[in-house]
Formats: sequence, C-alpha cells, structure tokens
Amino acid sequence: MLVAFWGPVHGQVRTTSNMIAAATTIALDHHLRILMTHTHFERSTLEKAYSNLRQTSTSSLSAVGMGAIERLVQCGMLTAEGVRDNSESILKDRLDLIAGPSNQDEDSLRQVLPHIFETYKQFYELLFMDVSSGTRNEMSTLVMQHADLIVINLSQNRSVLDSFFGKEDWPSVLNEKPVVYCIGSYERNSKMTIERIAREYGINKKQIGYVPHNVRYMDAQNDQNIINYLLKARIAKKRFLEFNEDAYFTSSIRHVGTQILSALNMYTTVEDDGND
Repeated sequence: MLVAFWGPVHGQVRTTSNMIAAATTIALDHHLRILMTHTHFERSTLEKAYSNLRQTSTSSLSAVGMGAIERLVQCGMLTAEGVRDNSESILKDRLDLIAGPSNQDEDSLRQVLPHIFETYKQFYELLFMDVSSGTRNEMSTLVMQHADLIVINLSQNRSVLDSFFGKEDWPSVLNEKPVVYCIGSYERNSKMTIERIAREYGINKKQIGYVPHNVRYMDAQNDQNIINYLLKARIAKKRFLEFNEDAYFTSSIRHVGTQILSALNMYTTVEDDGND
C-alpha cells in the first residue's frame, strides 16, 4: 500500500519530520516491512535523520538508491529484487530507505516512479513517500494519483488552515483519495486544538492526528540518529498527575500510525515493548 505524505505549504507543516516519526514508529510497533523514499531533488531530511545507521558511505551513494534504480529502468532490468537491493536497511526486516533522486532530471524520475509502484509489493507491505508541497509539482501529483492513502500535513496556523480548507491550496486528487490529517509540531496548549480544527473546518476528528513539538525529537534529527530517541521515548512512563513529554510524544505518534493503518484496513497487533 502506498502512503503519500504531502502538505500545502513548504516548511511550516513538517511533512518529512512527520513521516519519519510515523513510519519508524509503525516499523517498531508492527511486524511489517516498510519502504521509504522521497521525490525531492535536494538531499532530504529523510536521509539525514538516519545517517548514523546507514551502511552506505558517501562515496558509494550513487551505487544505490533512486539513481541505481533509474539505471536499471533504462536498461529494462528493474525487478522487485532490484528495488530491494538498492534500498538501505534502517531496521532489519522492518524499515528500508531508498535514497532520493541524485540529479535534477524530472523526466527520469517520472519514468522510474511507476516501476517502483509496480514492484515494491513483492517485498514490502507499505511504501511511504514524502512528496514536495504545494499544488503545482508534477511529481507530487503523480505519486498522489497512485497513492492508496494521502496524509495531509498541516499546522495550527490559521492562515494555512483557511487557505487549505478554503480550497485555495487543494489539489483535485484529494477529492478522489482517502485522507488522514496530521498536524506537525503540535502545541497542546494552543487555542487551535485538533478538536477546534475539526469543528471549525467540518472534518471528522477521527481523521486528525498530530506530531507534538518536541525538542528532543528535533535534536535527534539534527544528531542524525532518530532511532535512538524513539526507542528511549518508548520506555518513558507516565506518572500520576505528572506530564511526561516523551510518553506523550510516543502516544501521539502511535495514534497517527493507528490512523494510517486503519485507513488502509490493515489491522495488526502492537508488539510489546516492555512498557506495559
């Protein structure tokens, strides 16, 4: 199943950061094989977040990833094994990463993506794709047209919400696909709660999740070792009448993961992490 992460504006809605949190947490929680990639032509936060775990050296990056898959497509030799073998393992047998485009050639990427859509299912249950924001990016539209679910990333900024729900920044493909809303860098003390957003913009609260603003999560991305933080956050315990930021973060991300899987009609048991 293909899940596209998209947002109407660049930067404010934390699309890549939200996908990293959701995909990694689903991989930690469930025995599912997940593949991640993106369509950005610059080096993405997606690759950087896992740099300390990636086995591929900088000098050999061109030998794997989207560039290598592109060469196989050009030769008519791409198979499901080719997709798997040109990905990098982040969590063994759970989470793999295809490094994004290594050149600025949209035509090449346009040719490669349909081949990935056709072949990944042999080895992966889920493909998460981070696509460029806005309504005028051809690659984003292509991915969303093939998606089984679109995760729409938003913020608590009223101007962003008004423009989006007022259909000013609304791609027509959203009318044809199931969607889940994810509020990035969510501030729980803001007046613009998910309950208020649901009420004011007429959407089902069950469709809205959020990734809380969390300094330690931001630091983990900067330190390029996101797994270490997420594992530590999972064992944080709530205490009676005491707020725990890491426990709150984990609970919120797990809820987003559950919303995604439910929207795809994928129901699996959360594996015990020793904190029950």
